[in-house]
Amino acid sequence: MLNKFRNILFFTILLFGLVGCSSKSFHNDMIVKTKKSLDKKNYEDIKRSYSDSLVTEKTKSKEFISVLEDKSLADILKEMEILDGNFYYLKSSDILIPKSRIKIHNIEELNQYLNAVLEKELFIKKNGSIYLVKLLSLSETKKRSIEHIPFRLNGQISVEELIKLITAESGYEVSIGNYIDNRDDFQNSVISISSKNLKDALNSLAHAKDVFVDVDYDKEVINIQRFKDVVIELNIPLLDITSSNTTSLTQTSSEDTSGESKLENNSQIVLYDELDQMLKNIISTDKISTYHIDKASGLIFLKSTKSIANTVRTIAKAYESSFAREAVIEFERIELLLNKSREYGIGTISDSRQNNAATGVTRGLAENGAFSFISDNATRLLQITATANNEIGKILNYSKNVLVLKNNIPTVQSITDNTDYVEKIETTKDTDTNETTSDITVNTLKEGTSITAMAKISRDKIFLNITPSIKKLIEFDEVNVDLTTIKLPQYNDQSYNISKEIRLGETSIVGSIIVHDDAKTYQGVLPLEGFAIGGSDSKSYVRREIVYVVTLRNIKGF
Repeated sequence: MLNKFRNILFFTILLFGLVGCSSKSFHNDMIVKTKKSLDKKNYEDIKRSYSDSLVTEKTKSKEFISVLEDKSLADILKEMEILDGNFYYLKSSDILIPKSRIKIHNIEELNQYLNAVLEKELFIKKNGSIYLVKLLSLSETKKRSIEHIPFRLNGQISVEELIKLITAESGYEVSIGNYIDNRDDFQNSVISISSKNLKDALNSLAHAKDVFVDVDYDKEVINIQRFKDVVIELNIPLLDITSSNTTSLTQTSSEDTSGESKLENNSQIVLYDELDQMLKNIISTDKISTYHIDKASGLIFLKSTKSIANTVRTIAKAYESSFAREAVIEFERIELLLNKSREYGIGTISDSRQNNAATGVTRGLAENGAFSFISDNATRLLQITATANNEIGKILNYSKNVLVLKNNIPTVQSITDNTDYVEKIETTKDTDTNETTSDITVNTLKEGTSITAMAKISRDKIFLNITPSIKKLIEFDEVNVDLTTIKLPQYNDQSYNISKEIRLGETSIVGSIIVHDDAKTYQGVLPLEGFAIGGSDSKSYVRREIVYVVTLRNIKGF
C-alpha cells in the first residue's frame, strides 16, 4: 500500500513538472520569434496604422491670406512664404495693413491691394534665394524705374531730337519753362552726349545748356528751366556766441589773495560781408538772378542759373571747411600796478618749443608776492618779476581761461562794469488837453577793458590779430531839460591793434595796455607815495598795466 502511494505521488510531481516546463518554454519561444520577426521600422508602422484607424485626418494647403484682422506687412510676408514657398525680407519700415474682406492669393494681388488702399507699391528685388522687399510711394517707384531706363547715346544730337527720344523712352511730357532766351535756337542747338541710362542723358542736357532739368514723378513731367529758386545752407557757427565766467586772483597782501574778475567772452561772424560782396560779383552780369543772405539762420536764398548755384555751393563748402578749423589757446590776463619809476612792467616774453630746446615758460606767484615769468630758452634768457616790494609794481589781478578760436571769427573777452544813465528826455505837449508826456531814453555805459582776438589758423601755427581797448568813465555832466536834470557821461576810449604769429606749444605776450586810475581809489591798498604820479590837471594817478599772454595748446580741423 505504501509503495502504491509513493508511485502515485511520484507520477503526480512528474506530471506537474512536465506541464510547468512545457508552458514556460512556449511563452519564451513566442517572445523570441516575435522579436526576430519585428524590427523598429515595422513596429512604428504597426503603431501608426493603429492610431490612424482611430482618427480621421485631412490635410488642406493654405490657399489665401486674410486681412480681416490687424496685420503688419511683415506678418503678411511671413504668410506669403507659406503660400508660395518663397523667402521675403522687408528692408523698409513695417506698417499696419488696413483691414478688408479681400483675400490675397499671391504677391501680385498684395501689391495691387497696397496700391489701392495706401497708394504705395512693393519694390521687389531677388538676391540669391531671398526676395528683398521695400514699400515705396508711387513717386518713389516711378523715380526708381525712370532712372534705370536704358538710354545709350554717344555723339552729337540736337536738343529737340534728344527731347523727342526722352519722351519716347520714358512716356513723360517735357516742359520748357520761361526765361529761355530763344526757344527755337535752344531746341536747334547741338550738344555732345554720352549716356548709358536716362538719368545720364538728363544730367548731360542740364550741364551742356546750363539749365535745371527736374522730374515731377507724380505728374510725369520733365521740367526744363533757366532759373530756379534754390536754398543753400551755410554750416558755420552761430552769429552771436556769448559766455561769461568768474576766474580771478586778486592780491591784497603779500600772502593773501581774494576778489573776483568777471570775464565775458563773445564772438561775432563778420565775414558775411565778404560773402555778400562775392555773391554780388558773381551775379553782377545777370539781370534776373537775385540773392539774400539770412544771417540769423545761415541760409542763402537764390534765384539763379544752374552754374551760379553751383558756384555759390562751392563757396559755401569752402566757408564750412574754413570755419571747421579751430585753435585752443590758454589766455592769461595780468593786471600790474606800476611804481612811479616804471612806465611799463612786463616787456616781452616768448618761448618757441619747436625751434629751440627749451624747458618752456614757467609762471608763478612766490611766497614773497613776486610774480615771475622765466624762460630757459638758450637764445632768450629772460626773467621778469613784479614784486610786492615795488621793484616793478604790485600784482592786482591775475586770471586764466581757455578760449577756442574759430578760424577768422573775432572773439571778444571783456571785463566791464555797466552803468545805466539817462541819455535824453523827449517831451510832448497836447494842445487840446494841455497835458505833457515825457519819453525817457536810458543807455548803458560799459566801462572797463576788453580785447578782441581773431586768428587765421594754419596747420602748426596761428596768425593772431588782437585789439586791446579800454573805456573809462571820467565824470557825469549834469544837463537840465525841462526842469529835469540828466547826467551825460564823459569817458576816455583808447585801443590799439597788433598782429603776431604764434606756433603750436609757444607762449607769448601778445599785447598790453596802460590805464591811468585815480590814486584815491587805491588808498589803503598800496603806498601812494611810491605809486602815485602827477597829472595834467594836478590830480594824482596810478599806472595800471594790463598784459595779455597766449599759449597755443592745440589746433583742430585739418
